[in-house]
Amino acid sequence: MRGTLKTIFIALMLFGTCSSATEAQILYRSSAFSVERDRVTQGSFTARALSPTEIVSNYDPDGQTSSPSHWRLRSDLLGYPHLRSDYPLLDAIYNMSLEELQKDRRADGTLMAGALWEGVWTRDVSYSVVLSIAAIEPEAAKRSLMAKVKRDRIVQDTGTGGSWPVSSDRMVWALAAWEIYLVTGDRDWLQQSFNIVRNSAADDEHVIFSQTTGLILGESSFLDWREQTYPRWMNAVDIYNAQALGTNAVHYRAYRILACMARALGLPSKSYDQLADQIRSNVKKKLWLQSSGYFSQYLYGRQNLSASPRSESLGESLVILFDIATPEQQDRTFASTPVMEFGVPCIYPITPGIPAYHNNAVWPFVEAFWSMAAAKRHNGTALLQGLASIYRASALFLTNKENFLADTGNFRGTEINSDRQLWSVAGNLATVLRILVGMEFTERGLELHPVVPRELGGMRTLSDVRYRNAILSIRVEGYGATVRSMTIDGKKASSVVPPNLVGKHEVVIRLADDALASPHVNLAKPLVVPDTPLVRENAGQLGWGSVLGADEYHIYRNARTVATTHKLSFGLPDSRPAEYQVSAVDAQGRESFLSEPVSVSAPALVVEAETGASTTTTQLTGYSGAGAVELSRNLNTDLVLATSVPHLGKYEIAFRYSNGSGPINTDNKCGIRTLLIDGQTVGSIVMPQRGKDEWSNWGYSSHQVVSLTKGRHTFELRLEPQDDNMNVEVNRVMLDTMELVELNR
Repeated sequence: MRGTLKTIFIALMLFGTCSSATEAQILYRSSAFSVERDRVTQGSFTARALSPTEIVSNYDPDGQTSSPSHWRLRSDLLGYPHLRSDYPLLDAIYNMSLEELQKDRRADGTLMAGALWEGVWTRDVSYSVVLSIAAIEPEAAKRSLMAKVKRDRIVQDTGTGGSWPVSSDRMVWALAAWEIYLVTGDRDWLQQSFNIVRNSAADDEHVIFSQTTGLILGESSFLDWREQTYPRWMNAVDIYNAQALGTNAVHYRAYRILACMARALGLPSKSYDQLADQIRSNVKKKLWLQSSGYFSQYLYGRQNLSASPRSESLGESLVILFDIATPEQQDRTFASTPVMEFGVPCIYPITPGIPAYHNNAVWPFVEAFWSMAAAKRHNGTALLQGLASIYRASALFLTNKENFLADTGNFRGTEINSDRQLWSVAGNLATVLRILVGMEFTERGLELHPVVPRELGGMRTLSDVRYRNAILSIRVEGYGATVRSMTIDGKKASSVVPPNLVGKHEVVIRLADDALASPHVNLAKPLVVPDTPLVRENAGQLGWGSVLGADEYHIYRNARTVATTHKLSFGLPDSRPAEYQVSAVDAQGRESFLSEPVSVSAPALVVEAETGASTTTTQLTGYSGAGAVELSRNLNTDLVLATSVPHLGKYEIAFRYSNGSGPINTDNKCGIRTLLIDGQTVGSIVMPQRGKDEWSNWGYSSHQVVSLTKGRHTFELRLEPQDDNMNVEVNRVMLDTMELVELNR
């Protein structure tokens, strides 16, 4: 009897004794789940808002508990913007997110990345500040950003091959710094942050600008667990040489912001705008996939780069929000980017054999940017699904999880996960502040452009909004994206709250009840493409093993398709210098990543490093010649080598090196030097970490392609100020040889 009563009690808590027609209003429904005014339902699971301060959920995918879980507001949210609307579920989720934001505040006033991540991380806190934290916690935002500054430069957190410049998205800090200025109007902050961003940008221009494509080099923004998003053959040098959509979008916006900062300070700005224009032009030219209708996740390869046909949802969102894409491209991106029932996956399709984290996963903060981009285009279909994805997860899980599986919506099964993940919290809050209330901080003031799907129409009030010296109550009535009228304290006003407003004021916005656009969304099923072939060359033949699910194989020469075969081998047509790659294609025409390039080239011209300096006393094996030369902050900071070039032509120059200062996947001791030929600067040579204490683990640095005349030339590797890595103190490599390969002779 007691068990029966308990079951009835649980049912009453979750479903209520009865529901009015209003309470049963369906806001969003798919075959996977539905969202109503006060609840989320997914199969047998339900989360219900009992009030704006309490949610009860029976979500238990493992079937281990028989009692529902509760969230009850236990924090004082005084001082935060207060939401009141016709939707109990949305109000409760908003309050839960504010409480989690409070819990993410550290003792020093900075913001941790989440319940499992106590540190302050550059990209996490920066994206969070852009989403909503600047508007809610500007002082905590400032402290958090300044915790990620060293030597008046932005810190790139530990990452692939020793962090920057392989991981290269630290400039998202600039976006956050500008957002704080727009919110606060703090001129001292503007000057301080401008200096930091300018210094960081100067180093980036030296090290991570591709002279060939005009794009930014380095890892995909936030997608920094390299096995999740890159083919297995790509090492840290390959990732440095790649050019990623999201990272380029961040740098484009950072240069636009540098120009705005400079103008606000009365300083020259033209060069920053020019660099932004360059990045924007080359993103559209080299990353837009006309046949797919969205942008490539990155260019990758070695000597010859190919555009990956996969979508990458954070990057797709940012190129829309920043107007890198044309309006036509923006609308096509929404129509073409694969979206799954539980949300937009970080990348699509799924890579086989890789556990879920970024692969086969939805991240709520990415969903928030996607939803903001949908609101910008007034795309009601994409917007409503994006909001529903965020609200489903936070209501059922009773926290803002870091991520969840794209195919099942379950938070269990991902490699790592955390409660109250900061950018998930910030993304949830952004759905109210940035979309449903439409807050956009600009140099003109606080612009208000709400975008409200018809299903979420009605009334919502956001009170105690602090904007500079004003405290605002903002009420939005109706639905749509057209503002029929706006008043401040009962007086007709434009859509901008002026920055010089002082004291308490009431803003009322009445929308025109115009329906948002409802275009087609590319709703996709989970899709696993074939694995990447492992290709070898022997006696003029390429060979590879059979790939599961492959129907045929495509042969690429210098990044262009030259043949298709059902065999497991391909005879090279000639011995001319070229790079060959192979992809596996299934019966539906879905293609794997391209294989590691196999190079057919002229013999390398090898110059031993010890011809320019004494060999190291460190015990090493596997080097050629008489030994290797140590480069560090104190030893051989200007190594000069010389050789005679046999022909006029183009040459690829790279260095065989080792770097045992740290593991491949973390730390901050990437080796960086500047290459000069005959006294003229050519560009950077990057030598990432290859394993902790693995000084006999040899590999090749990044390369430079140069035109050389016949005859003798000098080659310098010089440690310059812009070559300081994120560690600064340790910038150490062992150098074995310099190798020159003549191209296309």
